[in-house]
Amino acid sequence: MLSFKLISPTVLFPLLLLFGIAEAANRFHGIAAANSAPNGAYRCRTQAEWNSLASNARANGFQSIRIVGLDCNALDLASSAAAANGLTVMAGIWFSGTVAANMVQINNEVQVFRAAHGRWGAGRYKALTIGNEAADSAANVAAKVDDVRGYLRSIGINTPVATVHHWVAIRDNPGNLCRGDFVGANAHAFFDGNVAANAAGDFVFGTVVPALRNACPGKSIIITESGWPSRGATNGRAVPSVANERAALINLNCAASRDTSVQVYAFEADDQTWKGNDVERSFGIFGKITLNGDVFNNC
Repeated sequence: MLSFKLISPTVLFPLLLLFGIAEAANRFHGIAAANSAPNGAYRCRTQAEWNSLASNARANGFQSIRIVGLDCNALDLASSAAAANGLTVMAGIWFSGTVAANMVQINNEVQVFRAAHGRWGAGRYKALTIGNEAADSAANVAAKVDDVRGYLRSIGINTPVATVHHWVAIRDNPGNLCRGDFVGANAHAFFDGNVAANAAGDFVFGTVVPALRNACPGKSIIITESGWPSRGATNGRAVPSVANERAALINLNCAASRDTSVQVYAFEADDQTWKGNDVERSFGIFGKITLNGDVFNNC
């Protein structure tokens, strides 16, 4: 008879899957959510809408919500919703252009985070990220990450701080983009162009994660967004459709069991029709893709 005693969880779950013992489950850590409500022009989510999103996230087994920016009073509203549903928040300071050109905004939003940390408690926050695929040089972004982390530590806030960038940028700039408290990487198989939807997770855990481990040895890795669009232009082998979005999420969820030290945030909670093209608009999951009873039952 098989005995699973004294086997680490990282090894155990794939074995349970192999022998058909594991229960269906959500293997994503969290889900990314825009500050805008779905459909139509950019409109800030209300507290009620954040509450609904957080409740939906909890019901589907997500543990965390990622917000990319702090506009729309999103940090306070999302933190309130997360607290009511037992979730954490990965907070993000987003800026367009260079660090230098946005220094006042960044510093002001660090103070917004400080206030939220005081109100909602250290345990509410998974991390604070400075920039999301920022257009500035890797050196300038890394220097600001160092500055924000140093400031927060000086006032007793120990929330992990890092930047988030495309995984290729991190691979190619390890000296700067691996300097945060963790590696925050956006990794969408769709944009590679050589990967079909049903191999999206294989791409993340077979190509992206090994590359990041090699570039940033010893650093924990968070895949801060990964998903698949349901509309828009084909990109090589990558074809947008609802069926392919479902297939990608199934493969991502199953692949996440290979290395439970890597946490993955699904992208994204709902379609954002204010974005520039149909691909970018259509990564939404809730209300389109059935997770419990379907995606999470197919490993």
